Amino acid sequence: MARIFVSIGRDAPELERFAAEELCRYLLECFGAEARIGADVPDNADILFLVGSPATNPAVESATGQRSFPQLSDQGFVLRRMRSKGRRSFLLGGGSPRATMWAVYELAQRWGVRYLLHGDSLPRRRSPWLPNIDETMEPEFTIRQWRVVNDFACGPESWGMGDYRPLIDQIAKLKFNRLYVFIYAYQPFLKFEAGGVTRSSGTLWFGFSYPITDDMIGRELFDDRREFWNPDLPLNVDSEELAAAGERLLKNIMQYAESRGMECVLSVYLTEFPPEFASVLGDVEEGRPSFGKVTIVPGDSIGVDDPALTELAGSIIRSAIDTYPEARKLVVDMPEQRRWVPDHERAWAALDDRYWISRVASLESVLAAAQNRSIYPGGVERAVNEVKGDIVNLYFYDRLIHDTDAVKGSTRPDINFIWDSVAEELFPILEAIVDDGSETQNFVDYTPSNILRRREALADLVAVDLPATLIYTLHDDNVGVLPQLTTTSLHELTLELKRHGWAGFTTRYWLIGDHDPTVAYLSRAAWEQGTTAADVASDQVSRVFGRACVRDMLEVFREVEAATVILEQHAMGVAFPVPGMMMKQWTDEPFPEELASVRDCYGRALDSAARAGRKTSAQGSHYVKHWIGRLEFGIQYLEAVELVRNAAKAEAAGQIDEAIRQAEEGLAAARRSIEAQVRVARDQSDRGAVAVLNEHVYRPLRDKIADLRSEV
Repeated sequence: MARIFVSIGRDAPELERFAAEELCRYLLECFGAEARIGADVPDNADILFLVGSPATNPAVESATGQRSFPQLSDQGFVLRRMRSKGRRSFLLGGGSPRATMWAVYELAQRWGVRYLLHGDSLPRRRSPWLPNIDETMEPEFTIRQWRVVNDFACGPESWGMGDYRPLIDQIAKLKFNRLYVFIYAYQPFLKFEAGGVTRSSGTLWFGFSYPITDDMIGRELFDDRREFWNPDLPLNVDSEELAAAGERLLKNIMQYAESRGMECVLSVYLTEFPPEFASVLGDVEEGRPSFGKVTIVPGDSIGVDDPALTELAGSIIRSAIDTYPEARKLVVDMPEQRRWVPDHERAWAALDDRYWISRVASLESVLAAAQNRSIYPGGVERAVNEVKGDIVNLYFYDRLIHDTDAVKGSTRPDINFIWDSVAEELFPILEAIVDDGSETQNFVDYTPSNILRRREALADLVAVDLPATLIYTLHDDNVGVLPQLTTTSLHELTLELKRHGWAGFTTRYWLIGDHDPTVAYLSRAAWEQGTTAADVASDQVSRVFGRACVRDMLEVFREVEAATVILEQHAMGVAFPVPGMMMKQWTDEPFPEELASVRDCYGRALDSAARAGRKTSAQGSHYVKHWIGRLEFGIQYLEAVELVRNAAKAEAAGQIDEAIRQAEEGLAAARRSIEAQVRVARDQSDRGAVAVLNEHVYRPLRDKIADLRSEV
């Protein structure tokens, strides 16, 4: 067996030491080869791996000799086979410690390792080898951002560190370089005070409750708590204890991400507040009426210059900055429902006095441009109101940041901001308003296929000195827990972003189990020109499932993608994970043809997955079973929807016995769907989905049947 040595600097940064340890681990797992790590290279080493850069490892500089270490950005890295003092050697270096770590993961990928969101797929063992390459890699997208926390029990809001650590490990291997900690105003992660009131509320998933009962489907997935909850947060405790645990969880997430080479950014809500601050503002409305009284927003009588509002928003900014020094930037979001629309002319005039924005565009021109957003959800009226509202929001945020102590009175007065979801028509003036070091994050529309319908807008959302990222929806919450894949749509968007000079993307998702092919594509496309979704999927299937499965599994992916586009275009909200999730289907309206088409797509995909299951390797069988379970879930869920509609039609016709029969068949289909989801549950989002399905699908339908029986 060859004697293998991994050279690191005596004072190597922690990330480079970690990279060397990872290299040794993959040598052992891929080849059964053991390696030693150290600063002094032994004379008897047969194979030498040089990890680091001349700045961190003197052996790198001496080994490269006349072929000097390349000029690299802080994200660039080099893979180079070479000879050093007569021995076989391989250089794994980066322009920063995290880039050196990415070099190690790139080499392991060349060895055949594939990084999936739930762990690695390893190649068959063979003798250690050094690929004959000499490559320098720099990213096409400098921002590769992964969102965490977010919302809903079936999303990462339910995750503790037991789920976050392995996931962060995997996305680090996939070379994501930023974590977006997206938190809501109702969640217990930020403590602040204003107007003599201290934050005292906090909950999860908008205050919905998910009881864990002995008779529920999938009871074996859950622990002994009587309610589904984040495992790292205490249940039924006072606000102080909950807030302390929430802060601890966010810090743990961010610190762990930093240990894997990722910087962190944090969202702040500055126009939506916990309900206890109603007394501070006076006139308030419910912030999210469809979700209950979990937050408040200013009422119509509260103007943009209101002192109490300014104090409250400023307290939130200072608290976010001071509580979480791990966050490099704050993300300021435009409210989904714009307010202060009538004040847009006054706000424009104030911004013009300060920044001369009328030299770039007139108010009339940006409002006229909004009239062209005819296929936008909500139509032209919503588009125009977004522009008007965002003019006022920009005025409010600008005054808050520059004219108050909100930032200047914090521990980091030089912090930068990311401006999220600013109306696209305002981009000509945005660069004049925001500070150097700012970025934009852009929504455009909820789903990739809908953004593609307006792809021309992507050319207008970038500026020379204002890096822009686009929100990439992997899994939409409106489509809900149904199987989804958006790889081909995201491939088309990626080509557009590269063409127009965007800085990168940020993911948006809830369940993650379906999205290995999509994330693998994003990982490669962010670094390599000419990457196609089909090539990446073929490679992943071949490595993970086996070559014999490529045709069948690609057919699975195509059918699920086709179903996803139909759902995005025609069935948004079909499985939205909130109360009424199933019972909104209790209508005598016929079963939609679009949902029948989706069910057919899932059926064809299931047939292909079953064929793959008969051919796959032992390693791939687990992944095939995942897809079989997910597709069975989707088919049976839509079967339940159709049967519920049949039952409602029978009830409307006074045929109660028939209504009961159809509803019972629907309940049986719902049970089969949940049981299929239980079989493939791997993480806290999957368990959350099971809890949601029991509470919002199975129990209400069971209760409706009981009500019908009482009428007989």
